[in-house]
Amino acid sequence: MPTIKEYNLKNGEKRYKFQTYLGINPYTKEKVFTTKRGFKTKREANLELSRLKLNWLDDLKAKYEEKEVKTFKQVYESWLEEYAATVKESTLYKAEQLFNHHILPAFGNKNIAEITPIIVQEQMNIWHKKYVRASMIMNYAGMVFNYAIRIGLIQSNPTKVIRKPTRQKQVKEDKDLNFYDKNELKILMNELEQGANFRAFVFFRLLAFTGMRKGEALALKWSDIDFQNKTLNINKAVSRKATGLYIQTPKTPASIRRISVDDKTLSILKTFKEQEPTNDLIFHSEKGDILSPAKTRKWLVTVQNNINKSRKEPLKRISTHGFRHTHASLLFEAGATIKDVQARLGHSDIQTTMDIYTHVSKYAKEKLAKQFNDYVDF
Repeated sequence: MPTIKEYNLKNGEKRYKFQTYLGINPYTKEKVFTTKRGFKTKREANLELSRLKLNWLDDLKAKYEEKEVKTFKQVYESWLEEYAATVKESTLYKAEQLFNHHILPAFGNKNIAEITPIIVQEQMNIWHKKYVRASMIMNYAGMVFNYAIRIGLIQSNPTKVIRKPTRQKQVKEDKDLNFYDKNELKILMNELEQGANFRAFVFFRLLAFTGMRKGEALALKWSDIDFQNKTLNINKAVSRKATGLYIQTPKTPASIRRISVDDKTLSILKTFKEQEPTNDLIFHSEKGDILSPAKTRKWLVTVQNNINKSRKEPLKRISTHGFRHTHASLLFEAGATIKDVQARLGHSDIQTTMDIYTHVSKYAKEKLAKQFNDYVDF
């Protein structure tokens, strides 16, 4: 029979303790002894002793028996409900795309408790060979493992201990030169202005002379333009969610801005407004809805193809986003400061502006060297 013993603390206060044998552990087949101490009264010690004798088998069952098996996909679905309440619909859509296309095919049917660092490392290596954004994909998977820890399914996150391969930086000429200089922009604008698609001319003129993001331009309304004060109010952007395109507020406060607009661009917009009197959206589909970004890409490819049909030296191709860099480069050439360009383009991080400045400066130096080389022909 267990006995409750009295003992003294260093300060002289009395406490009670006991040691008892509870029985055979059915999981390990070992004898179970336990010692408890620190009770202020003998009665407290007796109550705990009685509780242990009644509940020790239940306590063992909770400790040793397998928890409910949950697949990664099941845990992901629970996590997604929580995540959806914390982000914008466009961010949620992008996350769902990453999981559906990459993460769930890799981990979805596996028991989340059996996904080891080795399994995760092997998958990381596969993604690294295929995708530039491999680390970001794995970071999203890590969010689900963190959630599984919080709800008590696993003890550790296997994505935290793997080695993410480093991707050597490669100089990509297309990325560095994803903008037009003044002369190249003139060539493109002349072709657009003389072409049959006036809407495309207005769209790319607006991008090149304001530095707006494509999504911001597609969300622009006539009410956002102050023709009298020659300003443009940018406070929203087109994004995509599971059900399609929609207009939302920008991700960062820096993206909300009011900028000045040059006289010729305003004149072109006024002419265009006369043709579009019934819809508040400046650029819209034939049905009056949000214009698809894919449409503007087709416009650009078409005009670039038309130009290069008649030119010995083809005009380089840039993306729609390249018009934003084009505007930045022209601002720098006109003497604008980095802070001025950051504010006009709505960059929350000045490093983004610095990166563009670096590319523009590099291009200008290389162009100057080529001009000198062409002039000095000996």
